[in-house]
Amino acid sequence: MSLARLGFVPVLGLLPLLGFGCSDPAPPTPRAAYSLNFVKPGASCNVGGHSEVLGEVTAARRLRVVADGDEGASVDCTVTGSGSFDVSATLKNSATATQVRVKIVDISPGATKEMPASGSVSFSSAKTSGTTFTSTTDEQCQFWFDAESEQGVDAGKIWVVFECPSVTDGQHTCEIRRGALALDSCGS
Repeated sequence: MSLARLGFVPVLGLLPLLGFGCSDPAPPTPRAAYSLNFVKPGASCNVGGHSEVLGEVTAARRLRVVADGDEGASVDCTVTGSGSFDVSATLKNSATATQVRVKIVDISPGATKEMPASGSVSFSSAKTSGTTFTSTTDEQCQFWFDAESEQGVDAGKIWVVFECPSVTDGQHTCEIRRGALALDSCGS
């Protein structure tokens, strides 16, 4: 007797389509918060100083991170590694027309203000008239963890403080002081 006569062929043909519910669960939605102070250190900067935030985070407190798609936020991030980590994030806040891009290569959990990790930040906001200011390769941004806080890094998440002594649009040079960044549920 053949299997077709017993009705197994059509059922077996559907097995690859059914998948038996063994698919991976959907990844968690990435979340972020940042605060930063865009500073006009002198005549070389053509934009007035101002602060920008998404969610609620400072060096001392991480109160609220915003999920991708909530409150006009777009969060795309990865935090990969073990021992030392690479961080990449593009964060947009449509409510304030702000975009922040962060790239850190090789940050260790032991990064301090005295021995920080280097990286780059690009920043634009309504107050920069949409002009993007980017850290330079000569003076990269510095990222570290305050010893008196719960800041840290692990696969998929980071909470860190940073400063950029020089961000430029190619003609004007400004500064970012005492920023804080928190990411979680990022690809790892």
